[in-house]
Amino acid sequence: MGNNSNERSSAGAGIATWLIGLFLGAVGGATVALLTTPKSGNEVRGAIKQSAKDMPERMGELVDDSLDIYASALNYTQLLLEEQTMRLKRAVAAGKLAAAKKREELELGGPTVLPFQHK
Repeated sequence: MGNNSNERSSAGAGIATWLIGLFLGAVGGATVALLTTPKSGNEVRGAIKQSAKDMPERMGELVDDSLDIYASALNYTQLLLEEQTMRLKRAVAAGKLAAAKKREELELGGPTVLPFQHK
């Protein structure tokens, strides 16, 4: 049980690190783009002010998109886990059936067909 909480906390830390990296990359890219364009000082300052005003909205959109991606990945993982669980249950049931058949063969001294099996 403790292992699951460690996995969740490390996954949360990974997402937080990714979001921080995304934010820093966006800010750095915008800064480089603004500073390397051939504009006057007033135009650059105006563009920086506008970018600063737009930043909360952009970050909100990025967080929403990231959460959507995370939820999709979580749903996919859950479906995959359910599918694998069903495959495992079927394999265990088949193994139990084969073991019961073999036990019956050994007890009776020959091959037999169980009542719920088809020849």
